Amino acid sequence: MRQIVATATDANYVELAGVMLRSLTLNELPEGVEIVVLSDGLKETHKADLKLCTGGRDIKFLDLLKEDISTIDHLTTNSNWSRTIYARLLLPQLLKLQAGRIVYLDADTLVIDSIYPLFNLDLAGQAIAAVGGNDSAEAARLGLNDGTATFNSGVLVVDPERWLASEIGTKAIALATQRSAQGLPSYDQDVLNIILSGQFLCLDNRWNYAGYAAISNPAILHFIHAKPNTTLCKHPMRELYFSYRNETPWAGKRLRNRWDKRWRRLVFSLRSRLRRMRGGKRQS
Repeated sequence: MRQIVATATDANYVELAGVMLRSLTLNELPEGVEIVVLSDGLKETHKADLKLCTGGRDIKFLDLLKEDISTIDHLTTNSNWSRTIYARLLLPQLLKLQAGRIVYLDADTLVIDSIYPLFNLDLAGQAIAAVGGNDSAEAARLGLNDGTATFNSGVLVVDPERWLASEIGTKAIALATQRSAQGLPSYDQDVLNIILSGQFLCLDNRWNYAGYAAISNPAILHFIHAKPNTTLCKHPMRELYFSYRNETPWAGKRLRNRWDKRWRRLVFSLRSRLRRMRGGKRQS
């Protein structure tokens, strides 16, 4: 049975992905587990840097092809989250995996204990496992019945056979397309929660830990707000990020600041305007 750890990144998140990969390989990842990076426009220099982060472990890059991009390029994004966030919706298809186990990790996570138990986890007949729970306000926001559990999509354990049989990715992309103008602020996460409607195995919080409430044995830390490679981050476990960063090509690199954030917003706004103008010309 193939076992794959997958992440997805573009140039904007490549440092975070590299530090995550360094933490992954330093925390007892068995040799039989494959490491795959879904790459959206990464340069060869980016890939070379990511290879340096795995301590000699093989790493496979799957570049998003034109046909892959056409599937997700029209979906809603913003200056923080690019189309790359939707790549997880295509995981089994892109990996050409119809059986086995996929553990998907967002680039802004940090592995601080072995994730190998996730590969042996009984999913109890579900297509995915994730950290979540009951949140009435969140369920109401998504139009789900009160009491329906929801989850964070930053760490997913995927049974590709059940995922494909249920057409989860296809349905999620169709819904994201349909709801693109209706404001789903968590994008891919929202559509997955709507499609699955509580049908997932709920993992212990240690597998996707935001780092604020105290728990004794976190395994995966998730920087869900300001990222640790910015001056805006005030996360209580930020120094742990730097300890892994110091073993990567990004050691000592300047941290991003609010001006970098504003510049990204400006560039995103200009690109969005140009795209709308080109779309209007094609229709006229």
